Amino acid sequence: MFLCTVNAIDLMELSGVRPDRMEPPLPKQYNQLIMIGQAPDCLSYLILTDTEHEKFIKQSSVPVGYDFIFRQSWGLTIDESIIHRVISTLRAEAYPPISDYLDAKVKGDLVQENAYLSACLAVKELYPKFSF
Repeated sequence: MFLCTVNAIDLMELSGVRPDRMEPPLPKQYNQLIMIGQAPDCLSYLILTDTEHEKFIKQSSVPVGYDFIFRQSWGLTIDESIIHRVISTLRAEAYPPISDYLDAKVKGDLVQENAYLSACLAVKELYPKFSF
């Protein structure tokens, strides 16, 4: 995953969104794009993405001047610890319930257990740990 900035107009162009109407959603190739922050003037966004694109400007540290928008109840400050918290939250929400694993163990069902482990590994691949 990369931490990037992108101009709002570029993001709309890439997604096929008209500025006067925020639909349709991003095309499939940009599904792994998580909006973390927004500039107060709404002209640019701070995103986490696994997609490289010339319009996405990779950052080597968390830039200042963006308000946190992923989970506003967390506050408005964006720093590296918040980026890690976002990834951890996304992973936690995507993992299958632990009860599925326990059920497989109790039943001795290796197929169900392997399916659970595969689902967990898919989450780890979808939301890799972040580093600059």
